[in-house]
Amino acid sequence: MRWIVLVLLFFGMMINFADKSIIGLAAVPIMEDFKLSYAEWGLVGSAYYWLYPVTGIFGAAWADKVGAKKVLGFLMLTWAVLQFGVIAITALPLLIVYRLLLGAFEGPFSPVAYSHADKWFPPKQRGFANSVVVSGATVGAMIVAPLLVAMITAWGWKYAFAALGLASLVWAVAFKFLTKESPVEAYEKAKKKAAPEKFKLKDLKYILTSRVALFTTLAYFSTYFIVVWLATWLPLYLVEVTGMSNGQMGFAVAAVGIASVVLYMGVSVLSDAVFKKTQDWKISRVYVTGGAMLIGSLSMLSILVFHNPIWVITAMCLAKGLTYAILPIGPTIMINEMPERRGLMTSILTSSGNLAGIVAPILTGFIVNLAATKIFGYNLSIAFMAVLVLIFSALFMIFVRPTEQVQSDESELSEQVGS
Repeated sequence: MRWIVLVLLFFGMMINFADKSIIGLAAVPIMEDFKLSYAEWGLVGSAYYWLYPVTGIFGAAWADKVGAKKVLGFLMLTWAVLQFGVIAITALPLLIVYRLLLGAFEGPFSPVAYSHADKWFPPKQRGFANSVVVSGATVGAMIVAPLLVAMITAWGWKYAFAALGLASLVWAVAFKFLTKESPVEAYEKAKKKAAPEKFKLKDLKYILTSRVALFTTLAYFSTYFIVVWLATWLPLYLVEVTGMSNGQMGFAVAAVGIASVVLYMGVSVLSDAVFKKTQDWKISRVYVTGGAMLIGSLSMLSILVFHNPIWVITAMCLAKGLTYAILPIGPTIMINEMPERRGLMTSILTSSGNLAGIVAPILTGFIVNLAATKIFGYNLSIAFMAVLVLIFSALFMIFVRPTEQVQSDESELSEQVGS
């Protein structure tokens, strides 16, 4: 059952990020249809994240109370409705409202998915499990880009969006009938579960004062600048700066996605292996992840020096793959600090990180709009992101010292199934 859950979470994350990234892949026809400037386009990209951090926290707290399965199914159904509703969009204000609502209902998915995967896997496999969930994001955002571009070209951008709505509907039905809420339910050995404890002020105080929570969240936040930039601006960058056609751009985005999946899954597997051997959270989760982020940020900075298109794609692969290491490992670190608040801890991480989603598209849009040349504007945005990751990954490695939980790999799952 755990593998069925993991596979469906992978596909759910794939749909989530396809919803996010298709707006970037359809940037040219949308901007032409509505006569948008770069600044207005940055506003469209930012609108997705205006409610995302808030709903992420409340949605995850709701999942802790009523169960992740119910919440994930409900979220998918709302995505389907919103994506079908794209057909009615006729002006910029409606486009912004659509992106605002889609972000609001997609905000809780990542933290709830991480928490749900964590529930099904023992500690020694959680880095891998979360990396599979995160890889769904890369597949949705980048690897399926040629397919999404083909759909946009053949059907028009509105019907391509509606096709993703259909995918959401299919997923909701599959998740309803093929999965269980937890190993307890799957093995049918538990009595009626006690209601979770109410949130206490001391929990909030811990979150606000913990160096682990603070610097893990800042590292996640810095990486999310790259997440959002790749989804919103990379297609335009490849077309306008490197001179690629739309078809070439689609395959280049897919290549970056494929390579990055291999890289950050490799980092996650390495982190799990080091943890299994040493049982040391600092070495296995912090140093391995932070070191990967440092290398990734330096790779992104190299684009400012070496402009060859082949190297640009190579550097993007390294930057995305290595900086993304925090996405699967970050939730593992946060949950380890407060296991009884899984949903809350992952939502604090992802929602705080997604604040970058509000800033990054608008900031990039204004930089490109105001710069003397497009190339100079794009380079400034790339330099800003790379330096941000460089600084916060270094702080992450210096200040984060996770709590060492004394518990065997299988004991938590054994307790859940009534062993």
